Amino acid sequence: MVDRLSLPQGVKDYIPEKAEELRRIEEGLLEEFSRWGYRKVITPLFEFLEPLSVGLGDDLKSKVMKFVDPSTGEVVALRPDITPQIARIVSTQLIDPTSPLRLCYNGRVVRFEEKGSGKEREIFQVGCELVGLNSAEADAEIIALGIKSLNKSGIKKLVLDIGHTGILRNLLTKTGDVRPQIEEAMKKKDQEALEKALKKSKAPKNVNNAIKHLPMLYGGRDVLEEAKKIVSIRKYIKELENVLNVVDDYQLDCEVNIDLTELRGFNYYTGVTFEILSHILPSPLIRGGRYDELMGKYGYEAPATGFAVDVESLLDFSKKNVENNQIHFVVIPKKPSLRREAIHLTEWLRSSGFKVILDLNLSPEQRELRIKENHASNFYGVILLETPRKLKLIESRKGSGKEFSNLEELLKGGI
Repeated sequence: MVDRLSLPQGVKDYIPEKAEELRRIEEGLLEEFSRWGYRKVITPLFEFLEPLSVGLGDDLKSKVMKFVDPSTGEVVALRPDITPQIARIVSTQLIDPTSPLRLCYNGRVVRFEEKGSGKEREIFQVGCELVGLNSAEADAEIIALGIKSLNKSGIKKLVLDIGHTGILRNLLTKTGDVRPQIEEAMKKKDQEALEKALKKSKAPKNVNNAIKHLPMLYGGRDVLEEAKKIVSIRKYIKELENVLNVVDDYQLDCEVNIDLTELRGFNYYTGVTFEILSHILPSPLIRGGRYDELMGKYGYEAPATGFAVDVESLLDFSKKNVENNQIHFVVIPKKPSLRREAIHLTEWLRSSGFKVILDLNLSPEQRELRIKENHASNFYGVILLETPRKLKLIESRKGSGKEFSNLEELLKGGI
């Protein structure tokens, strides 16, 4: 017997109830994506390290789990993100300059995490990518789809946290050697450290003042009016405002927060970025944004925007559909000679849409025990096949039994 049955850090098993719920959430999201015209693609769990790394932001490059393929000696990597794979597929197989591409996916991603971080290494992701459009309408569609999809999963009272990476991209390029210190202070929301770093900056005074003022520009729509006073970032604020104006047309039920200093995915995203959160959990349910430079790294210049959902984060919100996972019947032949009839009966029920367990190997004692325990079970009832023309339905809720001469009679009067 194996002595060590524990799992590596950051991975886990999923028992039937949780696995079924994860599948239900994924299928619900993909169904909603399909209604908006997004078509599914499937990407490999691992591929060559070099092309995969090309499309990763700096925050994910350090989290790639890689190994040597023993059959070729090539270094391959488990995907930490699916979007670069979408970019590769589009650039090599789906180039279509005449119309935008709407693609979606689901699958697992694997990331290296430091020991003790408490973060999962294996993540269930579902996501969408809109390729070929650089417009406020495209950004707004992706945001609206994310919110509507969560609503369809039963999640209400959402918060849209939105910003624009162009703002910091424009300002930080002028700060010289102190840029890393400024970024670190902004990540930590440390205003004192930010001001100390800016004193060392050789950037123009108006740039330093703008950076110093940005952390204070957080909150509702009124933030945009205040931000417009900073001339050097006015065009990015206008882009953000245009997106929000289109989002308003979708009449989404969500709170909007403006955050102009978000640095997550800074080297990956190029425009409007967003997170969709709930007041209940601190971690975002959806992350996304515009990444117009990614396709070009694979040889096809095209604008794009998209988002990814951490499916497991939705488990606490989703309404569990117990009825959908319930076994409807257990079919038990009273004696071995009725095996063929029991199989035919079970197949008939299954073809009619019922979920059915067939118990062929029960001893008389086990059969009686199964029937007695029926009332405490999670299935509708036991169908006892006594003869080819005699069926007995023992309902779990009532514990009562009804006899029928054939299946049609049972389905008409027994359910």
